Amino acid sequence: MLKHAALVFGLVATILSGKAQKNTPATIPIIVKAGDIYNSFIEKQSRLYNGVEHIGYSYKIKGFAYFLQNELSIGTIVYDELEFANVPMLYDLLKDQVVIQHLDGFFKIGLISSKVQSFNLLNHHFIRLDSMPGTPITGGFYDKLYTGNTKVLVKRRKFIEEIVKEEIEREFIATNPAFIQKEDSYYAIKNYKSLLTVLKDKAPQVKQYLRKNRIKFRKDPENTILKAAVYYDSIIN
Repeated sequence: MLKHAALVFGLVATILSGKAQKNTPATIPIIVKAGDIYNSFIEKQSRLYNGVEHIGYSYKIKGFAYFLQNELSIGTIVYDELEFANVPMLYDLLKDQVVIQHLDGFFKIGLISSKVQSFNLLNHHFIRLDSMPGTPITGGFYDKLYTGNTKVLVKRRKFIEEIVKEEIEREFIATNPAFIQKEDSYYAIKNYKSLLTVLKDKAPQVKQYLRKNRIKFRKDPENTILKAAVYYDSIIN
């Protein structure tokens, strides 16, 4: 069975690779659209199930470490140059690590982050960026909120805050620093002023648009940055 599975998958990969070589430069890695292929043929031999066991966290810590919810959700991931669909997963914001359900259903696996190119989870698209010296970008996963002439990315994180009372209380706290990419430069958007500075060539128009639509940075920074970037792109051409 395993020999048959390997043969079938090898044939699929060879066909796809052969087609791609006609249209794709040799320097670009071939990403095989796996989908249900890995469910039917690769099973336990899949390159997806390559990581360390994810133990989880103490129930005594308030909140949870994961993106948006504490339960597994179905997503898509590009891992080790293969794309896998219908994968039960979590995104651990404390460790900046994608966690998936093992095939046996009894334990979870923390994937090797350097092998994760991108993933889609809960209607959000995350990409992996390497550290860029001289920019505010550090290595890790970024939520790609908007892609136009400008791009909006958010680095979603959580840390554990400890408060000493009669005993130590611990709680997961979320942080979501946002960035705008213009051409090849990245800018950290820390406040309303820095937002207008990055969009300075159209700052008066952007400011008027946000005021007219009652979009306030103080109340909702992420949405303000997103709306400002979309509007900025609509008026620069």
